[in-house]
Amino acid sequence: MRKSFTLMELIIVIVILGILGTISIEILQNTFQSYIKTKELNKLALKTDMTLNIIASKLENRIKNSVIAVECNATTNQCITNGNKNFIAISSLTPANSYKYPVIEWLYTSLYSKRGMWNPAKKYVQPGWSGFVDLKDTKTGNGDEYNITTPDSNFTVVQQIDQAWINDWGVPNSGNVFNDRFDVLVFSGSDGRGDFDDINNSYGYYGHSATRVFDINATSDTKLALRAITESNSTTVYEGYYIVRGAMAIVPVYNAATHDYNLTLRFNYFPWNSEMYMDGNSTLLATHVTQFKFKEEGGVLRLYLCITSPSAKLTDYNLTLCKEKVVF
Repeated sequence: MRKSFTLMELIIVIVILGILGTISIEILQNTFQSYIKTKELNKLALKTDMTLNIIASKLENRIKNSVIAVECNATTNQCITNGNKNFIAISSLTPANSYKYPVIEWLYTSLYSKRGMWNPAKKYVQPGWSGFVDLKDTKTGNGDEYNITTPDSNFTVVQQIDQAWINDWGVPNSGNVFNDRFDVLVFSGSDGRGDFDDINNSYGYYGHSATRVFDINATSDTKLALRAITESNSTTVYEGYYIVRGAMAIVPVYNAATHDYNLTLRFNYFPWNSEMYMDGNSTLLATHVTQFKFKEEGGVLRLYLCITSPSAKLTDYNLTLCKEKVVF
């Protein structure tokens, strides 16, 4: 007959089972924590990628010489409350001064009106503006005034498309994007980056002159009468041009509750009409942003974005994911 367990043997078995149970629980906890962290990092990676892709898609249609960095204190929300601001060309940013300029701003081209719209009678897509000037059919007027011909354009289409955009966003207007100077023209310059004199007087930022921005009078679908918004007697007609439909800015807004930033896109404002990004529409790009940096190297923009996890379960781990993107 088999003897029963002694008390000592029972104690030893219970201790061993307790140790094994504790180890098993720790393994399960670590496995679960690892799963939660991996899942959260995947979410952050997707969120960071999507945000950078949206910003890059907007910047692809920029007038390259118009990109500026705006000075403000983001942690006090000075970026969204103050009026006229100091700014520099983005190419002037350095590692030593970049912390003072958290806002990136630029003029953007009217992409959809360039592509045009379907013509049901002719059964093809009628382009809006071609971007080309017939230099042989260009006349110079007084000061910075020109009459140009732009083949293969249709400025009736441009007016229709861009007016619909303005109406959809509820921007107060007279019904004509050219008369309101919502659509303006910037010549391409010799390098295609946008005609440029000096960042302080070329595009009308923050009350400065707009010597390289022309208001438009469409005398026909292919002929334009142009006049510089700020006369300087220093402009030149180039064979290329862009129709510009306003400015955009990426603005960080401090969230005191979470000690990080909401990244916002500002648009539908017009610097040459004495407007700033605080006057435009705003949409939220990302929350819980800890860093948003940018710089230009050799004409190429580099964007750097960090987003942290808001999950209360993961606060001890400080999960933050950073990514970089290049925009040509």
